[in-house]
Amino acid sequence: MDSVVLRAIYCWLRRAVIGGRLLSVDAQDSRTVFFRLTRGGLGTVYLLISWDPVFFRLYPLQARPAKSRVQTSFVATLRKHLLGSKVAGVVMRSLERQVVFDLVNVDLRGSPTKFRLIAELTGRSSNLVLVSSPEQRIIDAGCHIAETKRRPILPGIEYPPLPAAEKLNPLSATEDEMRQALGDLSGDALERLLVQRFAGLSPTVAGEIAFRARQDTGPGSETDRAVRALKSVASLINEERFEPCILTEPAQTVLHRAEGATTGKWEPATMRPRSILSAFVLASHADWRIERFDTMSQAAEEYFARQQEQAAFEKLSRRLFQIVRTRLSRARRRLAKVEAEAVSEQEVRRLFETGELLKINIGKLSKGMASVEVENPFVDPPAVEKIDLDPSKGPWANVDSIFRRAKKARRRLEHSKELITSINEEITYLEGLLVHIRGCDAMDCLRQVSDELVARSIITEAKHRELTEGWRVLRRRQPVREFRRFISSDGLEIIVGRNNAENDRLTLRVARPFDLFVHAQGVPGSHVIVRRKGREAPVPKRTVYEAAVIAATFSKARFSQNVPVDYTARSNVRKPRGSVPGKVIYSGYETVFVDPDEGLVSRLGVSAENGVTRG
Repeated sequence: MDSVVLRAIYCWLRRAVIGGRLLSVDAQDSRTVFFRLTRGGLGTVYLLISWDPVFFRLYPLQARPAKSRVQTSFVATLRKHLLGSKVAGVVMRSLERQVVFDLVNVDLRGSPTKFRLIAELTGRSSNLVLVSSPEQRIIDAGCHIAETKRRPILPGIEYPPLPAAEKLNPLSATEDEMRQALGDLSGDALERLLVQRFAGLSPTVAGEIAFRARQDTGPGSETDRAVRALKSVASLINEERFEPCILTEPAQTVLHRAEGATTGKWEPATMRPRSILSAFVLASHADWRIERFDTMSQAAEEYFARQQEQAAFEKLSRRLFQIVRTRLSRARRRLAKVEAEAVSEQEVRRLFETGELLKINIGKLSKGMASVEVENPFVDPPAVEKIDLDPSKGPWANVDSIFRRAKKARRRLEHSKELITSINEEITYLEGLLVHIRGCDAMDCLRQVSDELVARSIITEAKHRELTEGWRVLRRRQPVREFRRFISSDGLEIIVGRNNAENDRLTLRVARPFDLFVHAQGVPGSHVIVRRKGREAPVPKRTVYEAAVIAATFSKARFSQNVPVDYTARSNVRKPRGSVPGKVIYSGYETVFVDPDEGLVSRLGVSAENGVTRG
């Protein structure tokens, strides 16, 4: 939350909450509290304040938020001193990221007691501090800081104010002061100078001012144009001409960023569109999608809800990815160990040959012999071979001993083969899970993967509950939907499973026998179904190609080229009995070679919100 957005929210608070009474205080999490205030004529207002180092924010809410079951000692202190108090004032100086609430309560003797609740929304060092007034003694704070290199924030000490910014205030500076602060501009230095020399200007706002200066065709030098742009933005803030909005980058920009990051390393943030919470429309982002809101608080509430949902989604993605990758690493180490310790077929064959040689030459053996030399007819040309014996055993006992060793080695070999096959199947399955986790685009998809991990005993029920604890809250905001859907250039629907559960359901239940089944050859990936318009209706070659590109893109081979992709009628696909989720076998297929293409996938994709194609 930058200073301009906070200023817009402060302007609303200044008009709405002064004179209201604080009725309750609750915690939403360990670093977020919300207050219920009431004021005659305006009804109830829920004010949320968070000093989270990433999602630091302050804004009123439209409805009562969900509260945490665990209430901190800081919340208890706030309740003790502030319940029933009256909001006497709200102060935010210029573009400082600090909002001060002056509150007046009465003690048990009916005497007025004054407090200041100070919200410091300064990034990683954000905090919420309760201070007695006028003594300015800290009563308690959301974060206690005792470090000598930073401002100490501890109960009982005098509140140390935020350091004064050694920068020019853009809301009150004159033209001459602005011109002097900017100095001689050269090239692209304007945006950097605005952040360095003017208080409260975020990189986004500075970039907007620099863009307006570049678009200015009026008279004067580059510095004159920069001053005019800075004054135009400052006047929007001073005159409170706010246009609350959320700007979201276009899909094509996301695609270019994702293509630039296709190094095989998974970074979910590169695949998601970025968004900006702004107090006015940014001319520098004219190609971004704009969502307008009636108030800044509505925009902030929607923006941070999305950001928290995305953070929860990425956190769950990474946790599941790490769990499966760890299990995969163990399986690979186990495979290497089994292969190293496995008996070779040559060794088994050699033991049986030795037993046969002793049977053939039984007459040469006697008890007490340590070894015997015999001619080996099983090699060409025949050669004399020395065989070690057990002197304590008789001739036939030595023969039996060799054959027992041979049979044991053969059993070990068969067991090793079965174990190697089983471990290879597990590795293939786990690699498929990684592909599906990478491809999940919503929390419900990840929850299905987590359910599958529980069913396969990869994680426990307790771990599953820990991982998906935020699902109950987020599912009220996110519609649950199945599959990815695309429309080919020929107008045929292409449906894609997002995980193993959806793959099985799509192929075995949703697809009709005459639909087309498409899958990347020999690698884990999503099942792709092309819906025919009728039993005898042909599937155009262009649609087959596009479905193959989609199958390759949503497979382990997404970073490869010339990927073989098989396609066949759904009636030729079956699931082996007892096989892992998502595994099928098919016959009667044809193969096409394609290159994965994120651009084609994006163009053919169907929007989840309105069911129309993007492009």
